[in-house]
Amino acid sequence: MTRTKSQFSRILALDQQLRDGKHPNCLSFAGEWEVSQKTVQRDIDFLRDQLGAPVEYSRKEKGYFYSDKNWFLPALNLKEGELIPLLIATKALEQYRGTPVAGQLQNIFTKIAELLPEQISIDPELLYSSFSFTAPPARPISKTVWKSVVRGLLTRRMLRITYFGKQKSFDACPYHLANLQGEWYLFVGFDDSEDIRQLAVGRIEKVTLLSKPFIMPESFDTEKLLTETFRRFAGDNQAHAVKVVFDKEVAPYVLEKEWHPKQQVNIRRDGNVELLFQAKGLFEVMRWLLAWGCYVTVKSPKKLRDMLNDEIRAMAARIEKAS
Repeated sequence: MTRTKSQFSRILALDQQLRDGKHPNCLSFAGEWEVSQKTVQRDIDFLRDQLGAPVEYSRKEKGYFYSDKNWFLPALNLKEGELIPLLIATKALEQYRGTPVAGQLQNIFTKIAELLPEQISIDPELLYSSFSFTAPPARPISKTVWKSVVRGLLTRRMLRITYFGKQKSFDACPYHLANLQGEWYLFVGFDDSEDIRQLAVGRIEKVTLLSKPFIMPESFDTEKLLTETFRRFAGDNQAHAVKVVFDKEVAPYVLEKEWHPKQQVNIRRDGNVELLFQAKGLFEVMRWLLAWGCYVTVKSPKKLRDMLNDEIRAMAARIEKAS
């Protein structure tokens, strides 16, 4: 019989055998679960020392037993309404596949699920087959890179980073880690500058945790940073006031979604829709606007209009050359 090797599963089985008076010992239980005797001894110590279980050893029976059968494992009670979001959440982890976070969270959900009662009114497999989550492909992240980045964030220590496409490494202060549309980004600062730079964690080739500490600047505002980030990329450190007008033909599609967390929407008398928001990273805004084709007009900023004009001319040149 295939057994899961998690400590939670073993403790539940060990508790049941102790409660049934089967007097399990390290040798017998280790053989049953295909683990070492030291592992079983640690499980027993955990039961007794951490959970307060009245576990004692019987020389006569050559095994362990509960001296007080009125003691029970701490219960984890989940109502049906709480169980459904839990199981859906485990399915939602698929969008983070390839990142260390997915594996870590999956282990946590597995441990929680193993503590659930066997009698539940909803079949988890039915829930799994009824819900799906998709996301854009995400870059895989090295575990060593992830650990160093997180440690730098939590201990406020600088990082020496080797980044994709850069010949030389550079030292940076890790300020914030954010998941934007399924992709992980690290926002860093520098000792000699107030600029904030956005790095794709999947493009970090090597990172070294330095001993040098840094102080988080009071001016760094995570909420402002992310609300001025359009989609994935923050781009430069200057926020631009974007004003675009969508033709009435596409107005229903524009109005049915929130395109920016602090957007302003004005419906004009002619049926056209005006959308205003602050955004860094005009490259992402440009790519988004190109998808609307001739149904959108850029009012500001001029830099965005110039970017669109250059892109459209370049596309037209390629089409003409290919024809």
